[in-house]
Amino acid sequence: MHIEARPVETAGGRIDVREAGEGVNVLFVHGLMVNGQVWDPLVRGLRGRCRMVMPDMPLGGHRTPLAPDADCSLEAHAGRVREIARGLKGPVVLVGNDTGGAIAQIAVAREPELFARLVLLPSDAFGNCPPRPLLPMRALLAVPGAMRAVAPLLRLGPVQRAVMALVARSRVPVDRIDAMVGELPRDRGVQRDFVKLVRGLRPAVTRAVAGELGRFERPVLIVWSRKDPLFPFGHAERLAACFPDSSVVVAERSRAFVSLDEPDWLVERLAEFIGPVAPAH
Repeated sequence: MHIEARPVETAGGRIDVREAGEGVNVLFVHGLMVNGQVWDPLVRGLRGRCRMVMPDMPLGGHRTPLAPDADCSLEAHAGRVREIARGLKGPVVLVGNDTGGAIAQIAVAREPELFARLVLLPSDAFGNCPPRPLLPMRALLAVPGAMRAVAPLLRLGPVQRAVMALVARSRVPVDRIDAMVGELPRDRGVQRDFVKLVRGLRPAVTRAVAGELGRFERPVLIVWSRKDPLFPFGHAERLAACFPDSSVVVAERSRAFVSLDEPDWLVERLAEFIGPVAPAH
């Protein structure tokens, strides 16, 4: 399974990007506390159908911290996604999940002509940013030094499995979880980026962008889980109604991270949706 890696310089610092396959560019934006390896179960099925572009966004699971003064807001991360997209040749299909889904919403609202299509997996939206079960974490990280105190716990298998159980129904091996959480348990720069992001998560941001999503007139696929502790199923239909051209499919056996719970099913849904894509520019 050949995956190429390259750095991309963006505002505030370097983003490590991995790419696999050939064809239409599909830019995947992962969620909180993981990195682009959350998409690896899709690589084998999609590599012959598209060019998978999988950045390690600075959302906590990354390995290369941003500059100390970097903006770590959702808006700034959406700008970094757009920078990566501009560096790709040909049409770009954008896929967002979890916090990455909120970032994707902002990206298509700010520069709709940059993307040919959009896929939203279970994501922060409307007043659910961060999701209600994560509000205690935001409160904890508001305390100076709290991240440094709790970070070592993230190296422990039982803690990793407990966190992963919020987003995946399937049992994810500890070595895969460890790879997906990157340097968050160890690197103070990564921890700094994560804390800055979480402290800035506010429903005002996702509520505001919801009113701008109609600017994106190209096809949108909403892939949502019916029973998810983080993302209400009703938000799938609400998001679909925000776009002029959208459809909804249900991941019946998944939580938020559909790429881990139903990778083969998701590969087929993405392949059907991507199809032949006309230039977005």
